[in-house]
Amino acid sequence: MTVHLFPFLMMDGNAKEAIAFYKEALDAELLFIQQFGDGPGAPEHLKDMVAHSVVKIGETSIMISDTLPGISRQIGTNVSVCINTDDIGITTKFYEKLKEEGQVLLPLQPVHYGPGSAIVTDKFGVTFLITTMGSEDAVRRGHQMKSSL
Repeated sequence: MTVHLFPFLMMDGNAKEAIAFYKEALDAELLFIQQFGDGPGAPEHLKDMVAHSVVKIGETSIMISDTLPGISRQIGTNVSVCINTDDIGITTKFYEKLKEEGQVLLPLQPVHYGPGSAIVTDKFGVTFLITTMGSEDAVRRGHQMKSSL
């Protein structure tokens, strides 16, 4: 059995703007995009909205679409996107771009496990945890931690 998990960002009619922003801010690459108008019978007001897209950031793909009108979208704090880098320069670049018109929750600063970490909610309401890990071993430990519960 194969299972893949992907962050799926639901936008409020501005998915194309978000994709363009992430392409610039995070060096993302648009792999696929489908608009509601690409399918049969789409109402005129939905034709240019994004039904589905796949965006690659580093080695990870995320999905982005517009929320259909009538479906409520609530920005919350229970889900965040974590970006780990091995270069403080890249972390700083991502931090600077994401905080434009966004909100800094934790400024970029050195931490015990690496040269820099920050938490930023971008202008689309998506919260990013951005961290530069101190070593490959620190990255491996972070992904292999087992709960003591």
